[in-house]
Amino acid sequence: MTQKNDDIFKLRNLAIDKKEARENLKEDISETKERLRPANLIQEAKDKALDRVQKTGESALQGVKDNPGKVASVAAAAALLALRKPLTNYFTNRKAANDGENGADSEE
Repeated sequence: MTQKNDDIFKLRNLAIDKKEARENLKEDISETKERLRPANLIQEAKDKALDRVQKTGESALQGVKDNPGKVASVAAAAALLALRKPLTNYFTNRKAANDGENGADSEE
């Protein structure tokens, strides 16, 4: 009779374990469905992107604080590169205006 009771006890425990596993699986499936909804995926992607941008910005800001001379040099070089055509035009027109004035003076 003891063997039968042990078997019944084991079967009962297996049934309880099976029920708990089924409930856990249902819970996991429902969480997965919720997470995989398009709106939730989009929000998660936005949150991750925002987090990365913030970390990159903080890193860049720290780099600027650590190397102000290098940053100033790079900024000046970038400004000169961006303004190269207007500066060239300015100096070319200025030289042409000066040459015109000098030519007018030599004619007198």
